[in-house]
Amino acid sequence: MARPAKVTATDIEDAATALVREHGMDALTARAVADALGVSTQPVYSSWGSMDALKVRVAAKVEQHIEEFLRQPEPGAPPMLSLGLRTVRLARDEPALFAVAAVWMRAAFDQPPPTNLLAAMRADPRLADADDDQLRRINAQLWIVTQGLASMIRPLDADPAQGGITLEAARDYLTAIGEAIVTDAARR
Repeated sequence: MARPAKVTATDIEDAATALVREHGMDALTARAVADALGVSTQPVYSSWGSMDALKVRVAAKVEQHIEEFLRQPEPGAPPMLSLGLRTVRLARDEPALFAVAAVWMRAAFDQPPPTNLLAAMRADPRLADADDDQLRRINAQLWIVTQGLASMIRPLDADPAQGGITLEAARDYLTAIGEAIVTDAARR
């Protein structure tokens, strides 16, 4: 690889973000970024001051990308199903980013549902009168199912003989189990 004439802070940030998307946060080191750019580690430190500063910026960028990915509507899916399918799709399409997101999701497990999900839950007539605790419980149950399916999804480039479920199968499971969870909650 030809050495670039000058490596900018943006070049370093982009290379660091690409490393995280491909290999996860643990792969983000000054040496790995420098190797990706074909330079020494000196530009990484001189542009960013410290690896901690770069890691903070990359983490924010990755979190923004994940949030944007999850907010995109899944074609033909109502909002609650869409979020579950987008989570499973993230695990399939970008497993290293899913691993990063899973850490954040675990940390927020017993928190109230995100605003967009709360609105989608309240839009279901069966849940319109549910209190916050019921909605938190439903969200937790759906999260458990979604995380389980995400852990079993077959990556895009995997040989089908290696096993794993497809996105279509995940959709079927999420639909059936989600319907059972909501129906059960509506009876209470």
